[in-house]
Amino acid sequence: MKYLISLILSLFAITVDAQEKTKVIIRQEGFGNKHELKVVFGNQLAESNAKGEVLYEKEMEINAPMYGMILNKKNRFSGFWLEPGKGEVIVRKKGFPQATEVKGSKSHEIYLSLRFADDNKAFIQAFMENNDNPIALDVLNTTFKFQKFEQEELQRMFDTVTSNNKKLLPYVSASLNTFGLDDVTLNGQIVDFTGDDQNGITYDTEDYRGKYLLLDFASTGCGPCWMSYPDMITETDKYENLQVITYNEDAEIDAWNNIAKRRNIELPWPVLWKDDNKLEIFERYNVEGWPLHFLISPEGKVIERWYGSGGNRLAKKLEKHIK
Repeated sequence: MKYLISLILSLFAITVDAQEKTKVIIRQEGFGNKHELKVVFGNQLAESNAKGEVLYEKEMEINAPMYGMILNKKNRFSGFWLEPGKGEVIVRKKGFPQATEVKGSKSHEIYLSLRFADDNKAFIQAFMENNDNPIALDVLNTTFKFQKFEQEELQRMFDTVTSNNKKLLPYVSASLNTFGLDDVTLNGQIVDFTGDDQNGITYDTEDYRGKYLLLDFASTGCGPCWMSYPDMITETDKYENLQVITYNEDAEIDAWNNIAKRRNIELPWPVLWKDDNKLEIFERYNVEGWPLHFLISPEGKVIERWYGSGGNRLAKKLEKHIK
């Protein structure tokens, strides 16, 4: 799940000189009149028609390749890439999600060749042919784990990318950097880490030996994370010998602050954002979705690990271990 969310949050624009209005028209084929399809641009639902052949029609300023998605009623998505002057989209029920077409869009062709490659060999070939293209780099960065590449295959693709473009592969880099290192697992030992909050104050998990430690791996765009915070505040406040730390995988500090203000949430524990090996830590803790919680004993042993929110669940785990 995190790679889907990451794909949505990390959508980028490739700067070009074109400045023009593009007529965007999105049609559906085969879904019927009451198709219930939705259109997403960036991180926002667009106003679209819930019935009929035409889902969306509007003139838009598209100065660079622009990503969008079609969601069906089961929330499966089909991605597409528009380009300046290339805004005609056809989403087909037969072959969904890979059957979506954007007429004349080279960016969309590159996306399809990677996102729906028949196997690893086809993916690698398509990537090698486009390894300087930001869209190809983004697809590799956000979907490589679904492909289950061998470490040698992933390293080979990474090595062909220029030094400047390697910064567009942070998840790939973190995976390669932690290859062969043990993950943090239930009944195993904590891997200590540091992180800075938004004010630049550094916190170190090692400083909390002798207390129970609740690690909350989260993200700004994680709805269940926000839903869980009120219960977390209530339940963790019952224990003097418990420290909580939230570590956000993204870097959307301003957006996080706005959401917290809107929801009237003020967390009484550190919320971490920055560190040089941040993504390596998320790899070692095998964070594949949010919220992910680890309850650590005073001796540094992992005594609970679980996904999801829910005050009752948290309360039972704390009552079980903390005396």
